Formats: sequence, structure tokens, C-alpha cells
Amino acid sequence: MKPLLVIALAIAVGYVSYEYVYPPLADAMKFTKHVPKKEEPKEEVVVAPVKKPAKKAPKVVMEEPKPEPKPEMKPEMKPEEPKPEMPKVPEPVADANAFVAPVFPPVEELTQNWAVIPKGYFNSPKQVTMKKDLELKMQMGKATAATNFKNGTKIFVMGQEGTNLVVGASAGSPMRGLVGMDDTDFKEVFAAAYEQVKIVQTENARKAHEYRLASAERAKNAPASAAKGGGGGGGSDKPTKDADGAYPLLLASMKAGEVTEIKPDNVKSWGDVAQEKIDGADYYTVNVKYETQTMFGKFETEAQARIKNGRVEKWVYTGSGEVVP
Repeated sequence: MKPLLVIALAIAVGYVSYEYVYPPLADAMKFTKHVPKKEEPKEEVVVAPVKKPAKKAPKVVMEEPKPEPKPEMKPEMKPEEPKPEMPKVPEPVADANAFVAPVFPPVEELTQNWAVIPKGYFNSPKQVTMKKDLELKMQMGKATAATNFKNGTKIFVMGQEGTNLVVGASAGSPMRGLVGMDDTDFKEVFAAAYEQVKIVQTENARKAHEYRLASAERAKNAPASAAKGGGGGGGSDKPTKDADGAYPLLLASMKAGEVTEIKPDNVKSWGDVAQEKIDGADYYTVNVKYETQTMFGKFETEAQARIKNGRVEKWVYTGSGEVVP
């Protein structure tokens, strides 16, 4: 019973404190006692029914017919005026009398990339310069001697063996040795000499061309008496071609040794017979193209046979006018 009395007493004390002690204390401490809000009754909103609008009869509107659009007048197209034609530039006509320079193979092609130097180049010893210090074994018969050649030393080249040059200490020395081509300035010396020959050959060809033009002009202006033997040989003295296109009179001159550089087997072409007055004398002339051997191989050359009184009086180079040996 006693515990129940204690619980009842505690409840009573708590109630009295909440009702009488808490309010003054809450006011002093500015506490607000929580009082639940009373719900206000909600006002009912009455929605009036919306009247449907009465359907009106569709109004018929009579549209006036639109006038048909008038066809647009397009501006009259004037025919285009023809554009003036540009004058055609005439293509340049090749001059039949123009000089055509000879074409020479490059030095690498001429020498097959330095593997085969033309043998004619070694007809006389050529001097080259050493590019490094070398000890060369010089041989004469069975005797062998070692010789030192310093960089910059001059040495003579006598021939070629593969990539090596056959050399000697002097042009007349019987001692021979081998040195690598690239150990000397041989290629530079050879190429420089080849360039010089090309210049000379081109100039000779140009002079020969000019000589042919002058020869044609002389033949055009040759007096009629030349054809009748007026000092230059009569009609019977005029050289004639055989079935092969060669001139028996000129072949006979070659075989007789009147010219040694021109041989029947190295003639490339025979020109036509012309009549000319040269240095006051009347001649029949024939130009002959042939190959001549040089230190750099074969080159085409031209010479002229001058015929008088039924025989070849002389052979001259058409380029220089000098007598052909």
C-alpha cells in the first residue's frame, strides 16, 4: 500500500506545480505555454454552373472573284554579242638553218662509272696528285722497290687496272706501281679535260655549221662557167655516187693515202655535190661526216673534199678550214 501512496502523492505534486508554479515562472522566463490551435471551420465554395454558349449559325460570306493575274512581261533578252577572238599566237617555226649543238654523254656514262677509262686517254702519261701518304711497291721486271709518296706529290698515270691506276714516278720511268683511283685527284683531272674537249668540239661543230651555210651560199652564187669547166673542171669531172651512196673518186683518194684520218669504214654520211668558188678557184665540193678517235672516245667530225680537174685536190675540216691529215 505504501508504494501506491507515494506514486499518488507524486502525481498530485506534479499537477499542482504545473498549474500554479509553472505559469509565473514561465512569464518571468518569457516562455509561452503551448496551446493547440483550434481548427476553424472551412468555408464551402459553391461553383456556379457555366452556361454553354449557344451555337450560332455559320455566316456565309460571298467573296468577290479575284482578277486573274496579268502575265508578267519579261524583259526582252538581247542576244549576247560575240566576244572578240583573241589572236592566236603562232607557234615558233623551227629554223632549218639553226645550229644544233652536239650532245655529249655525262662523264659517268662515258667511263661506265669510272670502271672503264677510254684507252686513248692513256696514249700519253697524265699527271695527277696524291691525296694521302702512301707506300707503293714499284716494280720493273722481277725487281721490286717500295717508294713513299706523300700527300700532294705529283705522280704519272700510265693506265688502269680495275679500280686502280698504273702509275710511275716520272713519265719515262720504267718502274710501275698500282694506286687506288680515289687516292688521287684523277677523276677531277679527267672530268676537267673532258669539259674542255666538249667546248672545243661544240665550237668546231658551230663553225662547221656556219661553213655549210656559207658553202650553200657560194654554190648558189657560183658562175655558170663552173659547170662548163671554167677552171674548176667540166661536167665530166663532177663526182658521182655509186649504188651504196658513196663516191668512188673520194674512196680512191682515201685508199691512195691522200687523207689518213678518214677511212671508208668510219664514214657516217656523204653529202651532195656542190659547185663553189673558193679563194678565187672553182671546185666541186662534197662534205663527209665521219667518226674520229680521240682520247675520250669517238666523236663525229666533218670534212670537205675539194675536187678540181677530176681529182681530190685537198681535204679540209669544215669547222676550222685546216687541212685534214
